[in-house]
Amino acid sequence: MTVGPSAEPSWVAPTHQALRQSGIGIIGYVPDAGLSHLIVRLDEDPSVQTVRLTTEQEGVALATGAWLGGSRAALLMQSSGVGNCTNMLGLLNTCEIPAVMVVTMRGQAGESNPWQRPMGEAAGRSLDLMGVDVHSAASVDEVGALVTRACVDTFDEGGRAAAVLIEQRVIGVKLFMGDSGKSEGER
Repeated sequence: MTVGPSAEPSWVAPTHQALRQSGIGIIGYVPDAGLSHLIVRLDEDPSVQTVRLTTEQEGVALATGAWLGGSRAALLMQSSGVGNCTNMLGLLNTCEIPAVMVVTMRGQAGESNPWQRPMGEAAGRSLDLMGVDVHSAASVDEVGALVTRACVDTFDEGGRAAAVLIEQRVIGVKLFMGDSGKSEGER
């Protein structure tokens, strides 16, 4: 399966619903083709304030500020973004700040971009090492339920920060064009 301009993936609506039903009011994201349909939905949702970030580690600070201000936050990122914010994730663990992350995976089976493989292989372990509960969605049917579970565990049961990793087989494989450095879905 190749990602490009297409209909909304079936995992997007239940993910949006899970975030809304969990009372998340602030969503931070770095623009990403794999998350584009979810980002559009959230940008258009008046019950959610979205914040476009320049780098994923800003999202950890955003979630911290939201929590200190009495709000719930979620972060959307690609697996390579986990590597960008690994050190900041220690803040969530040390200060017991609840945050939920929705992570679209790259670097898994079928990935043609070699630059995505290292964090694609290490994202889950990196999050776990930084004290984040990790849930992995291997099918479309699991995504909404796992986002709901992560939100309940994190916000309602006083748990640690949580991440739902949406495996590459769910979001699809992007084509990598080595000469331009951009995949078909990122144009």
